[in-house]
Amino acid sequence: MSDSEFPDPRPGPSWERLRVRAACSAGVAVVQLAVFWEFVVRTIPMLWPPVEPLTQWVSFLMVSFGSFAVISGLFGTLLGDQLYDRYLRDASESP
Repeated sequence: MSDSEFPDPRPGPSWERLRVRAACSAGVAVVQLAVFWEFVVRTIPMLWPPVEPLTQWVSFLMVSFGSFAVISGLFGTLLGDQLYDRYLRDASESP
């Protein structure tokens, strides 16, 4: 019996779409690392050993790695979805 008050749940993205997203995110991360290589090389000595105040060092660490992960994930997901929808989606799958 179907409850008309609540719609049927829709499954999330397919495993194939998630794999394309992950591959594109990894590709964007490599490109981002190549573009900002000089900055990364200059920044590595600031990451270790920790400096005082420790909260400043932790904040720098979180912002550095967080921005790298967020930018790679965001653009990788957008690119991966576009590639999947254009080239890899089955005709039987609904839009």
